[in-house]
Amino acid sequence: MTDTIIQSIKFDERGLIPAIVQEAGTGAVLSLCYLDNGGLARTLQTGQAPAIEGATQKTHRLVDIRLNQDGGFLTIIVEQGAAPGMRKPVSLLRDIEEAQKGNNSAVSLIDPGSMEFGIALDKLYRLISDRKEKRPEGSYTSYLFNSGLDKILKKIAEESGEVIIAAKNESRREMIAELADLFYHLLVLMVERDVKLSDVQGELSNRAAQAPKQERKKG
Repeated sequence: MTDTIIQSIKFDERGLIPAIVQEAGTGAVLSLCYLDNGGLARTLQTGQAPAIEGATQKTHRLVDIRLNQDGGFLTIIVEQGAAPGMRKPVSLLRDIEEAQKGNNSAVSLIDPGSMEFGIALDKLYRLISDRKEKRPEGSYTSYLFNSGLDKILKKIAEESGEVIIAAKNESRREMIAELADLFYHLLVLMVERDVKLSDVQGELSNRAAQAPKQERKKG
């Protein structure tokens, strides 16, 4: 049964599928990783989540694995800090309520649209990194890198202004297009200055964790 499910998953041209690793109790996103067929099979067989870069806990016990509707990415739900071998592996697409029987803590899953946005940003970041390395002729991204940092910063300033204008014009379609342009140029800057998406995600997570404390102080 498991082999059949794995074969139905849409691995990309590299034989990989993106997976969001999420903590069951808090809903916190721990990592974005890529699994091949063998890595997914090992995760199911051992009941242990894939290794998480920079994690302080040594083990991440598998609770559930969910496949999105088109089979393009996974959500791996884990519990942190458990010793290996304490829990049997669970199957794909098992209802999360069944996985959480006897546990009163709620499990908050992130919105699929948010996951797709994160995956899209990651793919674009990788593509931009490849353009920087190979510098193919006729590529606008190559042109930006060849032009240098000042050109990239100028484009970010221009795109920021266009986002502001679109917002003032109350044009939703125009604003979405300008935001996409701004995100792209910000990713180019990140690649140029060797800033990873995980670096920004970590900073945002830290700020989110500090926000309740700051609100309590203000109160």
